[in-house]
Amino acid sequence: DSMPALLLTSPSARFFVMYCHSNAEDLGRVYQFCSMVRLQFQVHVLAIEYPGYGLCPGRPTEASVIENASLGLQFLRQVLQWPPEEILIMGRSIGCGPALSIASLNKVHGLILVCPFLSVRALCREYLGTWSEYFEDRFPNERWMSLVKSPLLLIHGRKDQVVPFSHGHQLFTKCRARKRMVFPESMHHNTNLLNDPSFFVLPMIEFFGLPDYTFDELTIPRWVYKFSPPPCITGTGPLTSEDCSADATTKATARRQAPALDASPRASPLRTESPGFSALSTRPLVKQPGNEPVQSPVATLSDGTVMVQASHVACEAICLDSD
Repeated sequence: DSMPALLLTSPSARFFVMYCHSNAEDLGRVYQFCSMVRLQFQVHVLAIEYPGYGLCPGRPTEASVIENASLGLQFLRQVLQWPPEEILIMGRSIGCGPALSIASLNKVHGLILVCPFLSVRALCREYLGTWSEYFEDRFPNERWMSLVKSPLLLIHGRKDQVVPFSHGHQLFTKCRARKRMVFPESMHHNTNLLNDPSFFVLPMIEFFGLPDYTFDELTIPRWVYKFSPPPCITGTGPLTSEDCSADATTKATARRQAPALDASPRASPLRTESPGFSALSTRPLVKQPGNEPVQSPVATLSDGTVMVQASHVACEAICLDSD
């Protein structure tokens, strides 16, 4: 079984942002946002996919979603050897569940939550009242928040009509770590975070001290793309970020040693023997005006429409394998 992921590198970046998207998104729909995060904060970005979403096979359950999030963090820690103190975990809406789950077990540089909910049952209670007690509870974020030791940036709009603002406020009060809450008066549940710098950009820069740099080299193992290597991959041996850049200008950070990831007891066990993962590049069709569809290693939207420019994202779509 494999997990598609979107890996975007930034020249000399010190930090990695691992993004857990919302319910109405997939890797195709988050590409533009993740690209802007990379550009704005000069960070590397790894966006994970959930079972049953976009290109990812399987059925979405609490355990399977958490397992994929754990696999993404495992990839950063064990394969790219990225230290936890230089990883930021970000979740939006339903993505706050897996983000909080792994952050409750692993101390990282920071945790970013956008429009989080207390739990699935607590959210159902807002709409169904006492009938919500008949639903199995999932993603007990309120309990997990009390275990978080990483700095927390929580963003929740006061005009959110999907997840009430009170959920974010209660979660914020449960956090015992260094924390900051941003509650824009005009922000709705699906508001573009980049529309107003005060919503997301400025709090990120001020709270986490972004951007920051290092000058070691990020090495991406060749097996990440081994099943269907893009044309820019030739020869043998590990890939550097320069190999994976369409314009051959990307240089990034750090081959470093890091301890093994703490395994989540709530998720299915992951095998960690060397190499610990296998992967393939995703090569769906990308339509170009006036031409026949051409092959590209870029994920498409779940409805089959075009994702982004193939020339810019060569080598950036990967698929992690938990076997």
